[in-house]
Amino acid sequence: MTETKIFPKEPLTAVSAIDSLIAYAVSLRASDIHCDPREGDILIRLRVDGQIDPVGTLPKRLHEEFIARLKILSGARTDLHAVPQDGRWSTKVDDGNFNIRISFMPTYHGENAVMRLLPTKASGDVSFAKLGFTPDHVRAIDTALKLKHGLILVTGPTGSGKTTTLQACLSLKAKESLSIVTLEDPVEYEIPGIRQIHIRHNHGVTFASGLRASLRQDPDVIMVGEIRDSDTAEVAIHTALTGHLVLSTLHTNSALEAIPRLVDMGVDHYLLASTLKLVVAQRLVRAMCHECDSQGCEVCRQTGYRGRSVIAEVCEVDAGLCDLIASRETVSSYTDYALSRDFRPIRDDGLEKIEWGITTKEEVLRVLQS
Repeated sequence: MTETKIFPKEPLTAVSAIDSLIAYAVSLRASDIHCDPREGDILIRLRVDGQIDPVGTLPKRLHEEFIARLKILSGARTDLHAVPQDGRWSTKVDDGNFNIRISFMPTYHGENAVMRLLPTKASGDVSFAKLGFTPDHVRAIDTALKLKHGLILVTGPTGSGKTTTLQACLSLKAKESLSIVTLEDPVEYEIPGIRQIHIRHNHGVTFASGLRASLRQDPDVIMVGEIRDSDTAEVAIHTALTGHLVLSTLHTNSALEAIPRLVDMGVDHYLLASTLKLVVAQRLVRAMCHECDSQGCEVCRQTGYRGRSVIAEVCEVDAGLCDLIASRETVSSYTDYALSRDFRPIRDDGLEKIEWGITTKEEVLRVLQS
């Protein structure tokens, strides 16, 4: 792609370049915009369906003005160039409203900027089935969400769609007459009817302190954006023990690895066995473009893919698994037991999505081997 497909013809200014770039990114459903200065130009790359690709360049003469304009829009300091900065602003593109989070970083050839595009409101049609979960997965998740107390975890690496899955969980719970509080870093999507708290570490509002404070808000359901440390893990477990349904995320490769991960954070085996109800481990694979049957067309930008789908494994923590956790068994013991209870590993879900024509073998292998 060339610059003329993205940016207006001369005279090109920083203002017109930014407006055109954001509009172009939205039209492609991009999640992130990377603006990387090089010796002779500014390389523009977009992340679409999880893949980042170059889409054009801007002349280097615009670099200072371009960065300054972005800093003014986002509330960052224009007089600081040698330290990282963050900012955000809201804008309207066509019929959609977006929050834009931006990070500035000094590099060898000058400051770069990375923007994340976030719709101001969560999509109203988010559902587990549309995300790619199978009917068995949906049944297990729905059953766990009907519980009055306990801990539900969504695991996976960064960029695996954990936040979107939690969003679907919260959207479902928001339809009930419940008091729901979320602790997020940052708040990405507005969900009507839910109190959403933005974590601010520089003001002493951490996941752990926010969780303790939210208990005085009479919640029925609490979502903790991520369990990162032993303090947050301890408070989350005790919150789940005292009659609250707690939803959160962990960075683990599989569902059952969440158990030793929490133990490593200092959670007692017996308490974990008493609170953990469900663990979802997931990845995102690119979905085949059905306009061209994955052969490449203008709709999918010749990639053969358009959109993404979840591949997942969902582990229900039943009485037998609780006994194994309380007995301090190994992950292999948990796995053997789960497989005997019709647990399907994420690899099998990926193979099924290939058979259904949702994605390709190459895509599943790429995601699972990364």
